[in-house]
Parts: sequence; structure tokens; C-alpha cells
Amino acid sequence: MRLTIIRHGQSDVNVGSWKHLETMDSALTEKGQLQAAALRDWLIARDEQADALYASTMRRAHETAHYIHEALGLDIQVDDRIREIGNSALDGRALPETDLPRVFNMNKPDKAPFAHRGLDIDNGESWMHFRTRIGQFMDDLARQHQRQRVYVVAHGGVISAMFDNVFNVGPYRQARTHSHNTGWSRFVHQRTSGRETWQVRFHNRIDHLIEKDLL
Repeated sequence: MRLTIIRHGQSDVNVGSWKHLETMDSALTEKGQLQAAALRDWLIARDEQADALYASTMRRAHETAHYIHEALGLDIQVDDRIREIGNSALDGRALPETDLPRVFNMNKPDKAPFAHRGLDIDNGESWMHFRTRIGQFMDDLARQHQRQRVYVVAHGGVISAMFDNVFNVGPYRQARTHSHNTGWSRFVHQRTSGRETWQVRFHNRIDHLIEKDLL
């Protein structure tokens, strides 16, 4: 399986203060739409092909995925498991929009991997609960899409957790990855390669943003 994971375009939660936002499940900004359109055009110019397209159920990721749908011509399969960290309950269920946290635990995974991330809600997930749902999603992809090309549109935290799963990082991690809005990374999964199961090909590719001066 060739897995390409894309971070959503810039959204309202990425800029300014959250205090005045009507919702934490915010839409793309104008710049975010331009970023997503630039990636769409970049993929079309390279005649990129794929077999499946998944997206987080959060608005900023789903809106970005519509641009990728225009490039790949694939239906979007939404999945709650690739929502951003802190936006799901302990059992992995998506939190209702009105219950999404606005106050987060500032202790990072290296200090508190099992602590609730959202401090202003009950029953919120920890970093390791988040890791579990991301790991389950990746395992399902690898089983369902052997020898296929898969695109996933999600969040920066999701990409970081995917790296932790691929490299078998323990709970008290000492480093994280960073992804620009609409930056993309690519993994290859091979069960019978005779080498490691996962291979990282690219991380945080932003050619499309550089070409359009949209960093």
C-alpha cells in the first residue's frame, strides 16, 4: 500500500484567538482554500492516480478533501478515527460539535501521555487513546488496501501519531513531526518485502505551496 497523508488547509483554529470562534470545528480560511486548490492543481498536473480517498469528519479536513476529490475523481470516505487529537471521547466516539474542548492540557506526551487532552470537557481522550485509534485506522488500511494507493486528509496531530506508530515510539516520546497546512507525507506498507513493514518516502512536501507563494 502507498499511503499519502495530507494535512488540511489553514482554518480558523490555526489563526488568531479561539475565544471569539463560534465553533472549534471550523472551516477553511480563504488562504486555506487557496492552499487546497493549489494542491489539487499540482496533483492534476502530475496526473496523480489513487484507489481510495479518506477524510476526517472535522470540517477543515473534509473541505480540503473535496479539492483532492476533484483531482483524483474518488468518493470521500469519512472516518471519525482520524479526527484531530482531543476531539474524541475515551471510547473513540466523535465528540458533538458543542462539546469540543477549547482549553487543552499543556503537558505534552513526553510528560503526560495518559492525561486528558481537553481540560474543559468530561470523558476526553488522552494522547495514548488518540494513538490507539490512529493505529487501528492504519492497520485497517493496510489490511483492506494491499497493493493500492490511498490518500488520507486529516490533521497535523494525526500525521505525527502515524509517525509514532510507524516507528513504534513509546508513550513518552521525545520528538514530534511538523506539517504545514496541505503539506503531504507518504508511507509505503509492504508485508512481504523482506525488510521493515513500513517505509517513509516523503514528509511535509510543500511544492505546491512554494509555487503559489502560499506558505
